[in-house]
Amino acid sequence: MDVRSGRQAPQSPATAAGTQGSAIPGEASGSGPETAFTPPATASLWRHLPLAVLVSVYVFWFGLLSLRMYSGYGYTPFDLAIFDQGLWLLSHFHAPFVTIMGRNLFGDHTSFILLLVAPFYRLVPEPQGILILQVCALGATAIPLYALAQRLTHSTTIATLLAASYLLNPALQNGNMEQFHPEALQVLIITLAICAALEWKPVLLGTMVVLALLVKEDAALLVVPLGLWVLWRRNRVFGLSIVAGAVLWAGIANEVIIPAILGVNYYANRIPFGGWHGLLDTVVRAPGQVWSYLCAGGRPFYCWQMGFSFGWGFMVSPELAAIGLLVLAENVVSSDPYMHQILYHYSMPLVPVLAIGTITAIAAQKSRIRRSVLTGLVAACALWSCVLWGVAPFSRDSYYPTDWNLSSSTVRGATDLETRLPPNAVVSAWYPLVSHIDHRTQVYVWPVPFAASNWGLGTDNGARLPFADRVQYLMLPVALGAGNYGALFASISKRYELMASVDGIGLYKRTG
Repeated sequence: MDVRSGRQAPQSPATAAGTQGSAIPGEASGSGPETAFTPPATASLWRHLPLAVLVSVYVFWFGLLSLRMYSGYGYTPFDLAIFDQGLWLLSHFHAPFVTIMGRNLFGDHTSFILLLVAPFYRLVPEPQGILILQVCALGATAIPLYALAQRLTHSTTIATLLAASYLLNPALQNGNMEQFHPEALQVLIITLAICAALEWKPVLLGTMVVLALLVKEDAALLVVPLGLWVLWRRNRVFGLSIVAGAVLWAGIANEVIIPAILGVNYYANRIPFGGWHGLLDTVVRAPGQVWSYLCAGGRPFYCWQMGFSFGWGFMVSPELAAIGLLVLAENVVSSDPYMHQILYHYSMPLVPVLAIGTITAIAAQKSRIRRSVLTGLVAACALWSCVLWGVAPFSRDSYYPTDWNLSSSTVRGATDLETRLPPNAVVSAWYPLVSHIDHRTQVYVWPVPFAASNWGLGTDNGARLPFADRVQYLMLPVALGAGNYGALFASISKRYELMASVDGIGLYKRTG
């Protein structure tokens, strides 16, 4: 196909792949019919055993950690219980107004991809289900990365090391352990989208682009650069369609859907200097102030971590890695400190982009020795970064730390009290307990609704919400200090009777 005009030329598939202005560094024209998704038929399955072991170990370890964190009450309601209650509401055909945060699920983020997860959630209606789904999606992403690397480098060893480098990435591992977020699905989706663009599989590419845009309102920051690459290297019309569709959807999501649901564009306040206008004005009038801002808050170290975890190998041929530039810029520029730390989910979608950029950069090397040396450097840096900042058994922090894991006796007590809650009773509960009792239409994080805190748009913090009298049960520590709003509980305690208490956790029922 002529990538500029879209005309079909009478070529074999292999020849066509080699004449479309190939942007796969190091790929020879007509290299064979193998695709990035199907290893050569003559290859022994035993060659792929190391990959199977790597993926299995990743899924086992992080699945184990995730389930252990949940069973130990180590996951807080922000954000696991938000998605858990939201999916429970969707799967039971309720309006997805998440009472834990006081916002509609799709007003908080336009994560319409969750509509596709909801039927699965009806089959596995527990938080553990989405935690394992997240682990499997992140682990499975190593498979197309491995297949792409094997196809481009013609080396199973190099492909295995690069897949391992992806799985060792500390931003991926930390994001995996930060409860559940739809961005985990974006990791697999954007990987398949870029692979489809490289192999020129338009149907798969179009499908993955649509799914990518449904993950979150800022997904266009990944899709637009991908569309520009397709326009440049594959097909002008298709690339323009991707860019136009992504820009249009981003505008609708950010300027129509979220404001229509919430009344405001809640996330515009993450842009420094008072929003886009203030940021651009400051760039023109006081660029030094902007530079000082970008050098503060750990932002340079964040960029170093993201690059070092792949040994900066993608810089040898940065064409594909550049697809992630807008997401990196968003994370760095944001005034939200969580966005420029590898501990949080915002960095996860960058990881596969840098992985593919690294793969194509290594494939661009003409010499097998250079490919091997660069692969060794990447693998060594990946391993060292995992030791320093990851969550593997050999990392410095081998078990994900939390301030909320409860003692085994408290866990048993809380679990026992949860069984005494009537289905769909209106409950306000202590912070670490909420993600275990959120399968109901009304559940609140204490002190909500008696005093608004991290609820709604944050404009009524401290105020008693009008539906406070609807709360039928409280699950709270029996001894509430000032940090847990002990004085507030004292003011309402006459209306609630202590039904039972186990290891310091009390279940209270409203009596008046």
